[in-house]
Amino acid sequence: PRRKSTCCFQIAVYALATAGLAVSIHKIRPVSKFSKAGKIPDHFLRNHEPLNGVYAGVQHSPVRLLVNHKAPIYLPLWHSSKPPLPVKLWGVEIVSGNAVSWLECVAKGQKLTLKPIARDKDDLVSTVLLHLPQAKTKTVETLDVGQKLVELGFAKATVPEKVKKNSIESQLVPVLLSAEAKAKSYRNGIWSDQLPPLPAYVVFWRKGSQLTKEMVILTVKKLLQLITFVSISALVGAKNVALRPFRSNPKQVQTT
Repeated sequence: PRRKSTCCFQIAVYALATAGLAVSIHKIRPVSKFSKAGKIPDHFLRNHEPLNGVYAGVQHSPVRLLVNHKAPIYLPLWHSSKPPLPVKLWGVEIVSGNAVSWLECVAKGQKLTLKPIARDKDDLVSTVLLHLPQAKTKTVETLDVGQKLVELGFAKATVPEKVKKNSIESQLVPVLLSAEAKAKSYRNGIWSDQLPPLPAYVVFWRKGSQLTKEMVILTVKKLLQLITFVSISALVGAKNVALRPFRSNPKQVQTT
């Protein structure tokens, strides 16, 4: 009887472990490569589960980013045959062909992170973060693609008037509106034609401010380099002075 109860207990433990594993697999979908928004589970949208991928191109009419989604577990024979996922940028309407050129130049083959928000038929509505490796500093610069396109004047902010408080949308609205205000202020992209030109004094003032800023940064860098050089020289000199008494004098060779 004891052996039988032990066996039943082990079976129950294995069953619970198997059920837990099945639930985890269903939740995270480790081998699922998404090529349509309809295939993405609802809880991914509710929780804005990050999806990793690589920029694959642009779909025209309407403009959508094509993202080659990367599943946590890569299965070459299965995943390679699936098309990229069409992604619509939340709160952003691409209105300039320069946006496509910019994406092809900057984002081609680069890693992306999606934060799903909703579905639009087979398209995923999401934010897109672009990760750009910096060779000089050996770091990675992360850009919000929607925000950057609006800031460059290649897209417009099309945010809804009312969004739910404390949601990801409520965080995106002020960012996109601020980016559009900056694009209008500097007459970037489409705004150079849609708005009257800036007064000459504003242009000169901005150029002068930018030049002054660059000169200050350059001066500070040179000053820091000079301070570093002087500090190192002073330390080396102090070290040589401190060690001088301990150095033995070379014997003088007497000549006859």
